[in-house]
Amino acid sequence: MFPSRGDLHIAPFMDDSLFMEQTNKANFWVQTCFHGVDLSALREAAIREYFRQPIVDTFDMRICIAKSFRHSVDFTQALETDLHRIEIPLEFYCLETGTVHGLAFWFDVAFAGSTQTIWLSTSPTEALTHWYQVRCLLENPIFAKAGQLLTGKVILQANQRQSYDVTMDLCIEGAENTRSVNTLDLKNPYFRYSGQPVVAPPGASTTSPSEAYWSQLDVQGARQAVNMVNGISVNGLGEVSMEAAQNTNNLIGLVSQPNIHPGSISSTGRQRTGPGPGNATSTGAAQLIGGGISPTLFTSPQTHQLVIGNTAHFPVNNSLMIGDYVTPNGILYRQ
Repeated sequence: MFPSRGDLHIAPFMDDSLFMEQTNKANFWVQTCFHGVDLSALREAAIREYFRQPIVDTFDMRICIAKSFRHSVDFTQALETDLHRIEIPLEFYCLETGTVHGLAFWFDVAFAGSTQTIWLSTSPTEALTHWYQVRCLLENPIFAKAGQLLTGKVILQANQRQSYDVTMDLCIEGAENTRSVNTLDLKNPYFRYSGQPVVAPPGASTTSPSEAYWSQLDVQGARQAVNMVNGISVNGLGEVSMEAAQNTNNLIGLVSQPNIHPGSISSTGRQRTGPGPGNATSTGAAQLIGGGISPTLFTSPQTHQLVIGNTAHFPVNNSLMIGDYVTPNGILYRQ
C-alpha cells in the first residue's frame, strides 16, 4: 500500500494581512445605494462565504505560534469507513503572544519499501509541491498569550463531492468566551499562490534591515556603492559601461544617420576605452544615456545631405522627415 502512512500536521498561525485581505473582499456589500439598491444586508452572508474558502498557498513557518499537532493514519491498517469522518482533538502550547487567525494544514506521507522508507513532505520548510499548504481562517480570531493552551478539535466530514467539509472549534483553555467555530468547504478553495517569494512575518528580523543593507554595500566597496546611477553600475568617475548591454530594439535606423531614441534629449560623448584606431569620443550605443539623438556624426567620416527628387535609390525613412517636407508618390518636394 502506497503511501503506507500519512501524517496530517495542524498548527495555529497569525497572519493579519491574509485576514484583512479576505475581510476586505466583502466591502463591496457595504454599499447602501448601488444603483439604488441597498446591499448592506448581504455583507454578513458575503463574509461567511469568503471565510468558507480554504486558502491554498505557501507561507513562512514562523507565522505559526505553536508547534504543529500530528495526526497519523496507517493506511495498511485503516478501513475506508475510518476516513469518512475524522475527528482530531487539538491542544497547542502557545510559544508566543499573538492573534490566532486560523489553522494551517500540511501532510507528510511515507512509502515503506523492502529496504528503506521514503518520505514525501508538503511542509512549508520543504521544496514547494503542487499541493502547497492549506490555511483555514477563523471568522472571529482568538487572542492568545505565550504559555496559554489553545484547545479544541477539527472534524473532517466526507461529502458527496469526493472532498471534505472542515469544521474548526477552538478556544483558550479556561476561557470559554474566546471560543471560535468555522466550517469550510475544501471543494471551493481560494488559490492564492502567485509565485512570489515567501515574505517573513513582521518582527522576524533580529537586526536592522536598513543597516544590514548599507553594511552589505560597504563590503562591496564605498566607491562602487556611491557610483550607482538608476541601478546601473558605473566604471571610474561616472563613466557608464553600456556597449555590452545596449538594447537596440527601440532604435530607428536611418542609413548612416545617428541612432535616435524617440522623445528624448541627446547626450554627450566620452572617450572610448576599448582597443581600436582613433580617439573617438562617442559611439552610437554609448550615447543613449537618457536617450536622445546619438551624436555618431561627431566621429563618423560620412557626410549627410538632403536628397531632392526620386528616392528609389536612397532608402530615406519617411517617418523621420520633419514637417517642412512631404513625400507624395515617392517624390520628395520642399514645402
